[in-house]
Amino acid sequence: MPKNPIVSDLPELSEEQRRLFHMAFNEWMQICTEDDYRKLTVDLREQVAPGQICSVVSLIQACFARQELLADVPASLVQLLQARNWLRPSACGSSATGSAPIH
Repeated sequence: MPKNPIVSDLPELSEEQRRLFHMAFNEWMQICTEDDYRKLTVDLREQVAPGQICSVVSLIQACFARQELLADVPASLVQLLQARNWLRPSACGSSATGSAPIH
């Protein structure tokens, strides 16, 4: 199967960056609605990696790197990740590519 350019072009994250993401994501899962969870894990995943396996970390990175996808990420998750300084705020205002967590 050919590589998906949306996911394969994302910057590599450190183990610590992945750990911090999963802490925030697990917190979000406790407060999100079923609709928001489905929107992220089914609808957006199908847009980013149709018919492929895609980690939630790669999914969120891809969404923050592409403005048209970012608009569909649940606002509560975007706000939580920004509050945790996991993603550059500038990634929300423009079609930034290669946006990565900051630490």
